[in-house]
Amino acid sequence: MAIAITGATGLLGTRLLELLARDHDSIMVLCRAGGAPADERIVRYLRTSGRSRQEIEAVAARIHPVQIELDKPRLGLDADRFRSLADSLDAVWHCAASIDLNADTQELNRVNTIGTRRIIELADAGARQPMLHHVSSIGVVGRKPVGRIYEDDLDSSYGFTTRYEESKYLAEVAVREWSSRTGRPAVVHRPSVLVADQRPHPDLPAHPLLTGVQLARKLVSSFGVGALAGDSRLVVRIPGDPMSAVNILPVDEAARLMVAVAEHSPASGVDTYHIVHPQDVPMALMMEVFQELFDDILPLDLRFVPSAPKSPAPWESLLYQTMSTFLPFISYRRRFDDRRLRELGLTGAHTAAVDREYLMRCLGGPAHATSTPVQRDPGHESLAHVTMG
Repeated sequence: MAIAITGATGLLGTRLLELLARDHDSIMVLCRAGGAPADERIVRYLRTSGRSRQEIEAVAARIHPVQIELDKPRLGLDADRFRSLADSLDAVWHCAASIDLNADTQELNRVNTIGTRRIIELADAGARQPMLHHVSSIGVVGRKPVGRIYEDDLDSSYGFTTRYEESKYLAEVAVREWSSRTGRPAVVHRPSVLVADQRPHPDLPAHPLLTGVQLARKLVSSFGVGALAGDSRLVVRIPGDPMSAVNILPVDEAARLMVAVAEHSPASGVDTYHIVHPQDVPMALMMEVFQELFDDILPLDLRFVPSAPKSPAPWESLLYQTMSTFLPFISYRRRFDDRRLRELGLTGAHTAAVDREYLMRCLGGPAHATSTPVQRDPGHESLAHVTMG
């Protein structure tokens, strides 16, 4: 059984590729030209991850890199090469995406939306009618701040927190429109925030949460110890809801769930799965962990407030401007329903707990750090019953 995969050198794609290589004899790694060859990058990832020589050789023997241009008609291939590729496939996994939340609309549309349409064309052209597995995101629900999100929900009426979310929404719409038009089945996987507890390394893909923390550390460093003005900790008011939560899933578990889902192909239409952790992470815990991570450069006292203060301190203004993309997520209280995973018996019951110790590992901090709890601003009422819109 031959399959193709995009994004095989990314955070999730590397894990998916490794698992898929156990069950498939031939994997076409669809990769862009330029830089180090994809197969070399994959081998370096496997070696850095501690895989044995035998494990690395088993994966390397099954992968066949094919250079493409994701946003071009026929993926930038000539007609004969495109037809030959399409006709050889039994499944297509589309994992490639731009995950830069601050990228411009044109770039996100080119990679995430147009790129998905081109992969749909590949699946559509295949004589074997390959199964399409599209990796989406729980972010397609946009700005909906509270309530339960179901797997078939796909609604733009709330708007979007980031341009990235909108581009992934449009990509998922394209998959559903294609399935409806052709009668072909497809599987949509919506992973939550993916992390890995490996220490950063040039040969390992970084996860977005770690990238965000590294950006925040640089920002905090710029405040300077002079901002303390004699206080022991620098007070930073964070507009958000202490009752909010975020769903965070270890990337290895995400890949395992997605490959397990693939064993249950839909008969028709589009089956959408929320690839999520069974337990959300309280945002209050996230703030405590962030506070601990910054203690070595500048002691902070992070405090939840209902909205951005009218007269922010200079360092607060800088924080709000630089981290504006992330701030809305600190007010969301919503739950992603995973009924289809539960129906298949794939509830993630054995998933590693994303607790303080795990977060400190995956964000580059000490495994057993103590904390000063994040405080609510004493000048504001309790936020326990405030719904943030």
